[in-house]
Amino acid sequence: MTALLVIPWFKLEGWRLPIPHVGSVTLQPFGLLVALAILVGSRFAQRRADQLALPQPLIGEFILRTTVFGLLSAYALNIVMYQPEAIVEIAREPRLLLQRWYGLSSYGGFLGGALTAYVFARRRHASLLALGDAWCYAFPFAWVFARMGCFAVHDHPGAASDFFLAVADYNGTGVARHDLGLYEVIWAAGVSALFLVLNRRPQPAGMFLGLVPLLYGPVRFLLDFLRATPVEGGDVRYLGFTPAQYFSLALTVFGALFYMRLSLALRRPSESG
Repeated sequence: MTALLVIPWFKLEGWRLPIPHVGSVTLQPFGLLVALAILVGSRFAQRRADQLALPQPLIGEFILRTTVFGLLSAYALNIVMYQPEAIVEIAREPRLLLQRWYGLSSYGGFLGGALTAYVFARRRHASLLALGDAWCYAFPFAWVFARMGCFAVHDHPGAASDFFLAVADYNGTGVARHDLGLYEVIWAAGVSALFLVLNRRPQPAGMFLGLVPLLYGPVRFLLDFLRATPVEGGDVRYLGFTPAQYFSLALTVFGALFYMRLSLALRRPSESG
């Protein structure tokens, strides 16, 4: 009975778009969905920025810079963390960075985006708390489409399973597997609904900046236990954990400490009054 409930195997391929006098361009589903994620995230970040009285030109430049440097960092750190053996060959032939696709690391992107946000806020003399809050409010809405891109091409294979949401005949092997991209789509959709409900009432700056690490870190840590082994095409492990699990632990600790500090700061005015 369970086998009837699993998701059938599929994989979206690129669409070749003919261009007169030029030739053709191949549109990849992953890239299109990531682009849509950026557009959706930008819209929700601007909505939160309006609530926090951040100037539109400022938040627009902030989104552009964190997105560009976040993607570059995601690409570079994916090689460092998941494909360290490729560093030597890239050092010998740097053009391989453009000739081959090495993938993106979500935490690599978060790290690059966070560092860019810090530098940007200091140079613009803007509130890092407000900018980060706008970014984190937008995160789950964008993540729905970003992880949908991962699911569409199945680049996060999980362990073999008969769970009803497993993907049947994964990659034509006859084995049903978890798909971590799908699970994060479900997570992001749920958190998006939660944020819409919370945002019906005025929320202090920093609320979503504290919530995202607390909601994402523990879930991502647990989900990575469902990943396929390196032999099966899954992520590399260091002392039994994936690189993302170490980052997830750090993110969870940061979220807990930040949220405690924010709660104390919000209580002080009422206590003094």
